[in-house]
Amino acid sequence: MIALGPEGSGKLYEEIMKWKQKPMNGVILEEAYQIFGEWDFAILFQSDTNENAFHFVGDIVRPIEGVATTFTLPIAPVKDCKKS
Repeated sequence: MIALGPEGSGKLYEEIMKWKQKPMNGVILEEAYQIFGEWDFAILFQSDTNENAFHFVGDIVRPIEGVATTFTLPIAPVKDCKKS
């Protein structure tokens, strides 16, 4: 989850659109959403290690102009309803 400062979403949106499916070793982007409310964007990604997840958020996402704060929510699948 990403909250933006008063600068708005222009820079973050531009950067997201440039990212490849694998923006760095060990990270695979799944989806990105622009949302409304307390948070402005949600980026869903998979990481092979916690270290790579922290690196992606801390070194790639947070330095983008306009990003005020991030909230990382690690999840683990319980059931894939699409396969049921």
